[in-house]
Amino acid sequence: MSDPWDQQISKEHILCPYCDKSSIATIQGRTYHSEGEGDATRLSLMQCDECGGSVLFSQTGYEPDDAWSSLIRVWPGTAGPLSAAVPAPLRAEHLEGRKCFDAKAYTAVVVMVRRTLEGVCKEHGITEKVLGRALQKMHADGLIDGRLFEWAQELRALGNEGAHNTGRPVSREDAADALALCEAMLDYMYVLTAKFNEFKQRRSAR
Repeated sequence: MSDPWDQQISKEHILCPYCDKSSIATIQGRTYHSEGEGDATRLSLMQCDECGGSVLFSQTGYEPDDAWSSLIRVWPGTAGPLSAAVPAPLRAEHLEGRKCFDAKAYTAVVVMVRRTLEGVCKEHGITEKVLGRALQKMHADGLIDGRLFEWAQELRALGNEGAHNTGRPVSREDAADALALCEAMLDYMYVLTAKFNEFKQRRSAR
């Protein structure tokens, strides 16, 4: 996928992981990857104008309008974008949680994780309004196993603390763990499960 602006834009606003603040960065190079029609990935290597640190960012391009998603820091010290196998609404919720984490808004992080769990239930056709009951329904229907159910319940409880004025701040560690556990759940449900089903079908065909 071409980008007609590449030759004109040489600077970007970033959240520098070294300066730990918003800064201007110079784009040192870009590369593109696509596995056919549809989404493409753009990788941008940037150098912070404040401290000189190098940071690698990833973006997803959505055809046909060639619009690029927000920057996701790939290196150093953060996860890459979620798989396209994860439904777009859930990817958007999780991305918002990552942005909140980068902005040190840790209470907002756990609220976004809770919203992601609500989205998972909705994607599976669960109509229960109360999240706790919706997760119990997911478990009863075999959509999530016992371990994922336990993870989801803990994330729900943490999200409830963030959503209500309890007077207890959410720690950076809890916010980071919440994002990691939520991402692991999404990978298991939408990526690894699909790969396992493909594996079984391939084995059966033989």
